[in-house]
Amino acid sequence: MHGEPSISSWAVERFGDRAATVRRRLAASLLEAAGNAQDAQKWSRSDKRYAYGYTLMARRYEALVTGLRDEPGFQVVRPYRSPHYLVVLNGNLLLPFRYAEDETTPIGEARIGDGRISALVRELFARFGARTTFHQEELDLGVEEEPELGDVRPLITELPGDTRLIPVAYAANAQVSLLKLYWGEAELVDEMGRIHWTHCEQIPLAASSPWVPQALPAAEPGARFDQGAEPGLPLGARPAVERANGKIFPVNSESAPEVTQVAYADERP
Repeated sequence: MHGEPSISSWAVERFGDRAATVRRRLAASLLEAAGNAQDAQKWSRSDKRYAYGYTLMARRYEALVTGLRDEPGFQVVRPYRSPHYLVVLNGNLLLPFRYAEDETTPIGEARIGDGRISALVRELFARFGARTTFHQEELDLGVEEEPELGDVRPLITELPGDTRLIPVAYAANAQVSLLKLYWGEAELVDEMGRIHWTHCEQIPLAASSPWVPQALPAAEPGARFDQGAEPGLPLGARPAVERANGKIFPVNSESAPEVTQVAYADERP
């Protein structure tokens, strides 16, 4: 593609001669997911971000499945009790996650999630992440196995031992959509989701097909509320039969419905 940055030797090593295509499709898929989340937020007409957060959380996995399913070496795996499918491409397990809501947060400060990591994330990094060169003692993988860890392993252990985890980190928010996108290899540093990149490179977004969020219904361009035809107000006498039988045909009047305001606590998806 004209103007597209050259592909790195790392990407070629991981994805072969289709590395540029994979990179482009991955970016386009996450742009679409972010656009879907923006649409959901707009259509919700809410000042809370539940719609955006939940939609982006689900669509980032689904869009990768749809966008990469035609690539050679494509397969999916869904860990037990997980609602999401993870894409495996040429032995590379893609793990998308949002590391920031702005474009100023350094990628070196990326964390997976806002709290303690799940057993699934821990297992993925332990089995398929970069070999630990950071501070092994900071990542306590020798603790007693959590109950759900056994539920993670049946499908994960079916993957070949040489499968490599490829974290896909992106910055996005409901106002601007996808801001930055990175991929590479990393090791898990601690239980709070901090990672140490052993290789990291930015994925260009300009070369990918943009996703145009669907706008909310709007008035016709240039139309003003006082430019339309003034509606008529037809009045007519009630039929004689209704006037003569007032108990059967009472005169009704409309009243405005009662509106109850409900306040919700703010949240961060």
